[in-house]
Amino acid sequence: MMMIKRFGKFLFVSGIIMVGCQKKNSDFEIKITKQDTGYGYQIIKKKRILINQPYIPAINKQLPFKNSMEAHKTADLVVSKIGKLSLPRVSVQELDSMNITY
Repeated sequence: MMMIKRFGKFLFVSGIIMVGCQKKNSDFEIKITKQDTGYGYQIIKKKRILINQPYIPAINKQLPFKNSMEAHKTADLVVSKIGKLSLPRVSVQELDSMNITY
């Protein structure tokens, strides 16, 4: 019985630590920006711009997104990567999988 109580306490404390270490995506704000010929996005935390992305990332051209939905989908992906403590890089394969036009 004593072993079960200790194991239960260990699980409880581990859960609290894991929840406390996770980044919360709700801390980030996505702002879609209008460019001359399309759209871009900004990722903001505590009223500070962390990422300003006026063009589609990962491609070798400076092309804005065709519409605000494509910009928002890409920004959502970046925020989810930040939330997973991953680098906020976007690949061409990820753009293709989200049907981003470029």
